Amino acid sequence: MATLGELRARVLPPCPALDVHVHPLSCFSPYRIESVEQDVKCLREAAQRSGVTKICVFSLHPTCPREPTVAQCQEANDYVLRMRDLAPDFFLPFCYVNPMYPGESVVEIRRCVGEEGMVGVKLWVSRRATDPGLDPIVGESVAQDVPILQHAWRKTTGNLEGESTPGDVAHLARRHPRARIIMAHLNGCNPRGIEDVADCPNIFIDTSGGDPERGVVELAVARLGARRVLYGSDAPIRHFGVSLAKVLGAELSDLVRRELLWNNAARLLPARAGVGVI
Repeated sequence: MATLGELRARVLPPCPALDVHVHPLSCFSPYRIESVEQDVKCLREAAQRSGVTKICVFSLHPTCPREPTVAQCQEANDYVLRMRDLAPDFFLPFCYVNPMYPGESVVEIRRCVGEEGMVGVKLWVSRRATDPGLDPIVGESVAQDVPILQHAWRKTTGNLEGESTPGDVAHLARRHPRARIIMAHLNGCNPRGIEDVADCPNIFIDTSGGDPERGVVELAVARLGARRVLYGSDAPIRHFGVSLAKVLGAELSDLVRRELLWNNAARLLPARAGVGVI
């Protein structure tokens, strides 16, 4: 009978894993987090147990408003900067902004990315990707040479008012062909969402959103190519290990898994992130 250590080794990824979609535990009320130090410790230990060695982290502010104020975005960004400073070898922070405030968002990106060294920009559900308020933000992400991660979903019950569909993200990518856009939530976007962005070479999709579902990752790789799909968990909403199973359980070669788990993110992140192709 295999030991616990042997069983654990069998489910670990065949290479280091870089998770492109993680939130602090403090963003979600079920987790009783008393300090940023506790957040760093708990999140890092949970990730490393599953074989995740680096994460892109972005806060949505502890209250998670759909239309955060500029001050709330600044507070959220300061929080993940403190996480980065406590574990710089592990956390890769993204700057969270609200397209309701395009000018202020550009200023915040320049502070967080240009001055503080963040490595990406994060957008949630305050405005759809078709909204012109996103244009200055995406333009600044191009100027700063960082990717932008855009929440997307296709809900049978109907999306939130400011929530983007994959078609909306495709519209954004065509407006900004030089932008590197990570569309979140492969499972939430579903096969139709894959088709919506298939002809946009500057859109990449992360594997977060829902539990493992047979054939979905393989379909994304077949339609988009192995270099346009990235591992993302959406932790702590989803567990690192469960989300990794989407990639590890897919019928893919270890070479393709290495692309999804590490190399594709390494190519998208700026050089200052210190993440090289393996």
